[in-house]
Amino acid sequence: MLWWGAVLVVLGVALAARSVWTARRGSTGAHGMLIAVGVGLVFWGLVLGVVAAVRA
Repeated sequence: MLWWGAVLVVLGVALAARSVWTARRGSTGAHGMLIAVGVGLVFWGLVLGVVAAVRA
C-alpha cells in the first residue's frame, strides 16, 4: 500500500505541475480542474502512505 501511495503522490505532482505550467503559457482548457485532480491525488497518496506506515 505504501507503493501505491508513492505512485499517487508522484502522479499528482506531475499532473498539477504540468497543468500549472500549461495554464501560465496562456493555453485554454480546464486547468483548474486538472490542478484540483492533481492535488487530490497527492492528498490520497499521502493518506495511503500514512495508513501503510501505521499498519507496518
